[in-house]
Amino acid sequence: MRFNNRIILGTMLALPCALSFAADTSMTNGLKTPSNTDKINRMLQEIEQLKNVSQQVMRQINRLEKELASTLTQENNTPVVATSAPVPPTQADKVASSTKKDRQVKKSPEASRSVTDLEREVHTAFNQTFSLELGFEYAHFDQSQLVLNGFLALDAIFLGDISIDEVEADILKTSIVGRWGFSDRVQLSLDVPYIYRETTARSGGAELGSRLITETSVDYSNLGDISLGMSYHLLAETKDRPDVVLNFSVTAPTGKEPYGIDLIADPDGDNTNLQIPDELPTGSGVWYLSTGLSFLATTDPAILFANIAYTHYFEESFSDLGSTPGAANEPGDVKLGDSIQIGLGIAFAINERTSYSMSFTQRFFDEAEVTPKGGRTQKVVGSDTSVGTFDVGVTYALTDRLSLVTNLGLGLTNDSSDYRFSFRFPYRF
Repeated sequence: MRFNNRIILGTMLALPCALSFAADTSMTNGLKTPSNTDKINRMLQEIEQLKNVSQQVMRQINRLEKELASTLTQENNTPVVATSAPVPPTQADKVASSTKKDRQVKKSPEASRSVTDLEREVHTAFNQTFSLELGFEYAHFDQSQLVLNGFLALDAIFLGDISIDEVEADILKTSIVGRWGFSDRVQLSLDVPYIYRETTARSGGAELGSRLITETSVDYSNLGDISLGMSYHLLAETKDRPDVVLNFSVTAPTGKEPYGIDLIADPDGDNTNLQIPDELPTGSGVWYLSTGLSFLATTDPAILFANIAYTHYFEESFSDLGSTPGAANEPGDVKLGDSIQIGLGIAFAINERTSYSMSFTQRFFDEAEVTPKGGRTQKVVGSDTSVGTFDVGVTYALTDRLSLVTNLGLGLTNDSSDYRFSFRFPYRF
């Protein structure tokens, strides 16, 4: 042990001398050889620099992995977990974080207002919480008919009364519609209409004379039939199938029923052929249910849509079905004919705020049945009608929340209105 201590002590005393001798020798030869201390310091500095570079690289890797995980989560709803070990934040991290905030990954752009308004009008839009719509609609009917009350003699000569009747009807409907989107799949709606009607009747040929033509008018206004509807988003649109929505609605007979209304003669008493109702109906008088499917497919720049619906009218009892003034009541049951409706159309978004659409709608009605109390069921002749219309509409977004929707419908069958014009103001809250 003493020997070892002596060796260590001798070594420690000899080391400075050796270093001094080496330095003197180096200076003597005119060369500058770096000392071990300088080499150690230099290597320590290089190691520290490499560590800093390594830390910065690891931080960059962690940042990129987090951005990748966030992007994949937004697109596929599949979270990706970064496996790199956490590194304490430095000034470089703060700069990278600030840069990341400045260039956030953008979400998919929302649909334009014109496309959204189109979907709401021709289909159903589920991307809103609540909307309120004020609408006005004007429809005009004009029908003429030749009424013969007599018989043919010798297959060429008509003996009897000839009446030329013409009826014009104007209907103005004001409605308030509320729509509630409870989720991205379910939407409820409530439609409350108020209807004003005016009918003008003209009749000629009274007393076997064709020169006598009389005209009279009657008008009436009242609440219409209130409807409550529900729409369910059945299937979302893909490249292989359209967007499909299931629609269901129930309508209550809150309007004036068309049964038991008396027909009165010409108030002036000049034309015995002319009879007009003393009131006008504003509703169907019965409950009915409607259900159907609507389809929508986007083929840039057009939007294709179609629908099919079935309506069932429930049988209802009424205290009076007659139309003779002063006569006893004629109670009975009424069963309106069910109907099937089909429609298809195409729409275009012109720009961010404006769009237009064209569509065709056809509705077929079965025959109605009337059953007097204690009597036999009778079919109403001519009640199995067909109503066809061609519609052209323009939608314009007035503000970010308020839009103007216009529509012109042209009747294609005898039972359709000659034309129908409407404009509505939906407001999205």
